[in-house]
Amino acid sequence: FLLGFSGIGYGLDITKDSLVYLETTAILNRVILALMVIMYIFDVQYWPIPFRILSWCTIFAGICMAMCLLVAVVPYGPICIFSILVPVPFFAIDRMKKNSFFPKVPASVLVKWNYKVYVYMASTILVAFFYWCIIKDNYWDSETNADYSRQAGCAVDFTNLEECENYYVAGVPCFFDRYYEVVTFSEGCPSRCLDIYKECEEAFIIWSFPFLAAMSLFVLGFISKYLGNPSDPRANDHISGVAKCCTIFLFLFWIFASLAGAGEGLSSSLIAFAVSMFIGSTFVFAVVFWCGRSVVKGLEQGKDDLVDGVSGVTKKMEMDGYINLVQGLVVLGFSPLIVVYLLFSMVNQHMRSLVTRHCSRDYVPEDEFEHNGWFTLAVSKQIKYFLSWDHVKVFSYAIYWGVGYVFLNVLASKFTTVFLSGLIQHTSGMNLFAVSGIVVGVGMFLFMLPPIPGLPIYLTGGIVLVSVGRDTLGLWGSIGYACIVSLLLKLFACAVQQKLIGGNLGGNVRVKKLVGVNSEGIRAMRVILSDKGITARKVAVLVGGPDWPVSVLCGILDLNLLSILIGTLPVVLLIIPTVFCGSFAYMGSIATDDGFDLYPWAETMGAVSSAFAAGIMFCFTISAAGAVSECLEKDRKEIDEIVIDKAVEEAEQEAARKSRFYTRVTVWSNVPFGMKAILILALLTMMACCYVLVLFNSQCFSEYDLMYTIREHLDGNWTNIVLPLGRVALLLFAIACALQYIFVSWATTKADAMEHDESGIRESLTDNTMV
Repeated sequence: FLLGFSGIGYGLDITKDSLVYLETTAILNRVILALMVIMYIFDVQYWPIPFRILSWCTIFAGICMAMCLLVAVVPYGPICIFSILVPVPFFAIDRMKKNSFFPKVPASVLVKWNYKVYVYMASTILVAFFYWCIIKDNYWDSETNADYSRQAGCAVDFTNLEECENYYVAGVPCFFDRYYEVVTFSEGCPSRCLDIYKECEEAFIIWSFPFLAAMSLFVLGFISKYLGNPSDPRANDHISGVAKCCTIFLFLFWIFASLAGAGEGLSSSLIAFAVSMFIGSTFVFAVVFWCGRSVVKGLEQGKDDLVDGVSGVTKKMEMDGYINLVQGLVVLGFSPLIVVYLLFSMVNQHMRSLVTRHCSRDYVPEDEFEHNGWFTLAVSKQIKYFLSWDHVKVFSYAIYWGVGYVFLNVLASKFTTVFLSGLIQHTSGMNLFAVSGIVVGVGMFLFMLPPIPGLPIYLTGGIVLVSVGRDTLGLWGSIGYACIVSLLLKLFACAVQQKLIGGNLGGNVRVKKLVGVNSEGIRAMRVILSDKGITARKVAVLVGGPDWPVSVLCGILDLNLLSILIGTLPVVLLIIPTVFCGSFAYMGSIATDDGFDLYPWAETMGAVSSAFAAGIMFCFTISAAGAVSECLEKDRKEIDEIVIDKAVEEAEQEAARKSRFYTRVTVWSNVPFGMKAILILALLTMMACCYVLVLFNSQCFSEYDLMYTIREHLDGNWTNIVLPLGRVALLLFAIACALQYIFVSWATTKADAMEHDESGIRESLTDNTMV
């Protein structure tokens, strides 16, 4: 994969050559699709075993080949296939272990033994990648972007960029000579002319392929390690930490790449990469928890058996309380595919009644043979299961998933870039200390909000403070200054949260309920934070625990402020790479007077910094989770001796009671038709908004870089970043949110009324009993 699809190997040549095979690949895709339809409609699970295996292997090989051949159209295909294929050997290990040297070794242990292989492979790839970047001078800069985009065969678009076309040779960008051998930027042909390649994702993905491959190997390696003992109570915490690390890395990488102008469609690529890692991780889980099942047996039982497997996983997730969230995500993201699936099921059922039951009578189960209906027996069960869902919760969660996506895709990417560019522009003539005051003020406001972590605050400081302080303190001096300001801001926020909120408002029931003082985890943190002096587990909780609850809890416990601040100092290990990530994003946008990148290595190091920040955050999170888990095991007596806060307990019971009334009101059969229509309409408008943003993102928002100015590139109006189609998408988003608010307001009002009526009935019954 590295040889064929990365810049280290022949990725550029293969990507360009794949354009020649687009028609062949289209035919291959049709053949694969037709074969899959035939296999489904004619019930592949009832075919003779050799034909089943041959069919599935053909489908798998064809999909992998098509994804690789479509690298020019789907540039993230190879990295996704890589992430999915890497854990596949686990199935071979599980299948062959009875005949191996370790017949009695559980599959979970064999999986754990492989984690070092993954980690060593990832480390080797990273070392090779850094050597290739730094020693061989393959930084990701404007020149590399232009050269990779041209070699990958990316199409140029001179729309609104006519001045970027070569004056002497039509169709050639101005920064190339007529032979495409030299890249030269100048005042008349600045680096912003690279926007002619704004639709080109493959250039950046080919360059960063080794980096993403190493990330995938690291994630699978650590998951394999922590699944080595599935009964370990800390396994869930460790795997959760891996997931958080991966999420933080992708978030930072996405923000950094968006600020650096790496590509319009990069968000969809990273989402696909994250999904592929999830699928690969699922393979590892399958080997560990379903090691008794073989691949061949799974193929024999086919799609009907898959339904039972999904039902088993669903039940487990239901016990964990996450099923409604997953169902909401499925409804939001896959509803069109579900409709197609139902249509195929109808055709499948019709073919069973005409062909399969007669040709494969010995293979068709009795219940399937006797089943009559519009859909197959398996789909009928799925429909019945769908009808048993808590539809109000599922649809509401689907809407909230949409809100989260729009927040990340619009607010965290587009509007953040506009805000930061405007902030850089307006503060460019200001005093460094005045700008520092603005950053501290904004940062303090964000730190006071419980859900906001410190990462975006440090990232902003790395951009704004470096942009203003570069002329007075120098580049590295301003970066060091940004790190110091970010650290002091974090400590100041901790002090305010501890003394002002936790100390003065510690008796407030709502504050203590928000912190969760009666929960097992917070009570364990309470024991840990009460340790005298500075201990390792205390530091782990202070730097790896949630910012707001931990600081407020310290205030409620009236702990020594100086001791807490000293224990928080190791957070500087997270602050430094995050500040560097923001600083490199800014530096990568700076060009000299003749159009060359002033810091050609900045964007490369920004990607590295985002990985370091995610890795350090992972270590902090794992350390905090481990400290809490160990405390729950070893200090159970001390935890049990902590008196339950009665006021908070009553408040939680009251909230739980209100929640029960809300749940009773929102039982789907009890919801009036008008309110059902409002909720469904809210879901449909949110789905339409998300699909528009996913499929037509480049038509929704104008291209905008960190060093652009609102006056020059947006005609003086920052709202011009939203194109007409984007305004339609945001209007749909606003309508969905308004409809959801109407439904929630109605449900809350009805729940309060029901609670009041039931309370009145109880009081009446009590009075009659007394009489």
